[in-house]
Amino acid sequence: MLSRRSSSSPRPDNSRHGRQWKSLGNLPMFSVKSHGQRAASLCPLLTLLVFSWVMMLVGLVLGWRHYKAIYEPDQLDQSKYHGIPKDLVMIPPERLINIKELELDTGFVVSNQPRTREYVFNISQALAAPDGFQKFMIVANGQSPGPLIEANNGDTIRVHVNNLMPDRSTTIHWHGVDQRNTTWMDGVIGVSQCGIPPGRNFTYEFRIDGQRGTFWWHAHSSVQYSDGLYGPIVVHDLDEMIPETNDEKIIFVSDVYHTPASVLLPSYLNSTSAWVPFESGVEPLADNILLNGQNTYNCEVVSTTYPRQSTDERLSSMPEPRCTGGRLYTTRVGRGQRVRLRLINSSSFLSYWFSVDNHPLSIVELDGVEISPLAARGVYLNVGQRASVVITANQTTGNYYIRATLPKTCFLPYVPYTSAGLEADEYTVKGILSYDDVPVDAAPIGVAGNTSNPYGVGNNSLRRDVWEGCDDMPFNLPKPMREVAAYEVPEENKHYIEYTFRQAQDVNRIFVNKTSYAPLPSNATLWKAIEQEFIAGKANSYSSWGFGLNQQVLLIPEANRGAQIVINSQDIMEHPWHLHGHTFQVVGWGSGLFGTAAPSLSENNTTKTTTWNLENPMRRDTVTVPAFSHIIIRFETDNPGLWALHCHVAWHQEGGMFVSLAERPGDLVTLIEAMNPATRTLSQSFCGWQALEHHSRPFLC
Repeated sequence: MLSRRSSSSPRPDNSRHGRQWKSLGNLPMFSVKSHGQRAASLCPLLTLLVFSWVMMLVGLVLGWRHYKAIYEPDQLDQSKYHGIPKDLVMIPPERLINIKELELDTGFVVSNQPRTREYVFNISQALAAPDGFQKFMIVANGQSPGPLIEANNGDTIRVHVNNLMPDRSTTIHWHGVDQRNTTWMDGVIGVSQCGIPPGRNFTYEFRIDGQRGTFWWHAHSSVQYSDGLYGPIVVHDLDEMIPETNDEKIIFVSDVYHTPASVLLPSYLNSTSAWVPFESGVEPLADNILLNGQNTYNCEVVSTTYPRQSTDERLSSMPEPRCTGGRLYTTRVGRGQRVRLRLINSSSFLSYWFSVDNHPLSIVELDGVEISPLAARGVYLNVGQRASVVITANQTTGNYYIRATLPKTCFLPYVPYTSAGLEADEYTVKGILSYDDVPVDAAPIGVAGNTSNPYGVGNNSLRRDVWEGCDDMPFNLPKPMREVAAYEVPEENKHYIEYTFRQAQDVNRIFVNKTSYAPLPSNATLWKAIEQEFIAGKANSYSSWGFGLNQQVLLIPEANRGAQIVINSQDIMEHPWHLHGHTFQVVGWGSGLFGTAAPSLSENNTTKTTTWNLENPMRRDTVTVPAFSHIIIRFETDNPGLWALHCHVAWHQEGGMFVSLAERPGDLVTLIEAMNPATRTLSQSFCGWQALEHHSRPFLC
């Protein structure tokens, strides 16, 4: 979570990707028309020529700005408030939230007969008020959370993505889906593809192979998902090893910023920020928390993250955004029912402790892995993590609060300011679990149980003596139902990384080993990888190969063996690390750097070394690395590709906390050579278009 800082090619006509899909509409085009000449005296002729040249330049500038957005636009003409473009559609709450999909009221048939499931995502910018405060959003089909992808294990997913945004590229990542033998469909800008440019489209197609459970999709281009571009993926399986339930629901927990993320990002990356003008590298705190894209907000509260007051006179003359107060998330259950809640943390920054008043939870799934049911009063969710919990509606008929609470001591002691919005709601978002026909506006009954994360309390000597932790549940506590022993790892497939925050001149960046990552500006490492000669032991000291010094690519050459990554924290805060392309085993953990006897975080100066768990270790795709500690992950090298490994805090990704893995590069080249030629041509054609977020000053800041 929070960190402590240290002192355009033409489209191929024969491709199914080359046309827009359904409901795309007509996109505006710019052209410069020629004008006929006529006889005139010299002075009027010169005047006409000057006027024509001026008008032509104006037209070119408008077209360039529309399609490239490389130069800073006229902020007064382009924005009303904090850079919100003019003439955006206002989406009402009943359209923004697709209740039937989030309630999984879809009539889906679980089957073992594979089929292709086809979707269309129209990506656009809009105005909406998820918590009652009108804000800029990026949405899919006018929804946030976006459309549900629901499938069976073995199905093929085909998603036609139409980028209707006028000035920025985008990509979609399928979080937790292995993308077996389809690394080019992973949707990571600068790694597996270049961004889909404005007005263009791309079709993602991949097979769900041997997976089941709860996943999600989100933009993987700069901080776009922070503005609402995310949605659920549910994969069913007749053989899923989960206790039987009567009903199931999806619940997203997310943070929300009332200022566009593309405004916050350059301020965060600057030497000082709008929220902390005296220190670099301080992450912005959200203005509110959402359950399934909604909450209430006190309209009298003024954001302390990006306050209205500004020295820019243009802002002071702009109208205030509308604020209506919002509404709570509500859901209904039948008395006596057993209900599966599929929980997803889609935040940009914050972690939560999830609980339901008066209702114990049974944790049955973590990150798409079934586990032996664990009885608990709540469950901790870091950014990107998912959990399925089962509750039994056996309490007194009435309404009960659903709660997602921030573990405040995980970040407040280290942030030199507070979020007025979070403070006003006591760092908690509430929803209503309503029994049978009880009116949802009836006063909730029941008593709040444990609303703080108990895991990691032993590390709290750095956070003062409080009963609240910031870590995942103990790594040896969850037991996967499908038992797999720890993989054996050859030396060639072992890697060791350390991460720390460093001051680089007047800005703060995150370094993993020697590298602070930045995406390639107009290419993807996948396409450059086929030009590289990967030889074990021949990497330079930065492991940058020929990609550039802002890239770190770790070589995993040995096939169908194990690979091991040691992740060492040199930071005072915990971080959620996510691996693409694999579900990994957590085989080891301990305080301090791996391989050294380090002082523990307790006060008795004892030392600890690595604890190993090689018998059916926990498997997941996103893990919390505690402060000044290490974890060791392993996975099977059965999926050639270029895979990202990064902190899932959106701000930290942009600050450089990211590495790539080149798994079996020889086999990867063979896969790429066998790609659909039209798909490859189209994807590579996007690499001439440079993403707005990395190459211009986005909006007014």
